Amino acid sequence: MGDVDGRRTGRPRDPQIRSRVLLAAQRVYVASGLPGFTFEAIAREAGVGKPALYRRWASTDELMLDVLRSHVLEPLTAPSGDIRGQLTEIAMSILQLAQSEQGAFVLRVSSESGVREGVFDKYFDRLRDVIHSSNRALVVAAIERGDLAPDCDPDVLLHSITGATLVGALLAMAPALDESRDSAEEYCRRVVDQVLQGSKPRAVRSTVPPSETG
Repeated sequence: MGDVDGRRTGRPRDPQIRSRVLLAAQRVYVASGLPGFTFEAIAREAGVGKPALYRRWASTDELMLDVLRSHVLEPLTAPSGDIRGQLTEIAMSILQLAQSEQGAFVLRVSSESGVREGVFDKYFDRLRDVIHSSNRALVVAAIERGDLAPDCDPDVLLHSITGATLVGALLAMAPALDESRDSAEEYCRRVVDQVLQGSKPRAVRSTVPPSETG
């Protein structure tokens, strides 16, 4: 009986191999970067023979592109509540990403994005849409409602919150979500409140001097 692609006879392909290899490839890349991203290392991590990889991917670049396409990057939207609640939900999503295997992969990609031009471009376009572009409209709407100061910069505000959350995760200063979701949410609220301190509408000060008492 022929193989599923008709190219050779023998046992049918294991449908689970692709998912195992993609996860193994992600882990090898996180641990060793592009220099260690070899079929030999990936096959060893996945527990399969190298021929199984060669039958599916012509090169490690092709396998890396498949890993990038396999990542499900869902927009970090917060459709309900006031702007403080929305930004807290976004910060929580960033913290969850940063503390996951996929987050470790994103950090490694960001550190090597200039090494292999073109390979990571579309992935970063998608990542920017997830982390930033899809939520910018929430901040703009809050400014238009008067919930934030009219001179608030939506981009800087979002960068401040996502950046602070990422640094907290990187330096292990943010609570781990898998240990205490309540503590993690409180941390995200503190980040958001601190950033919003400089973004709230300023009270209009009276120009009339206080009456003198004699």
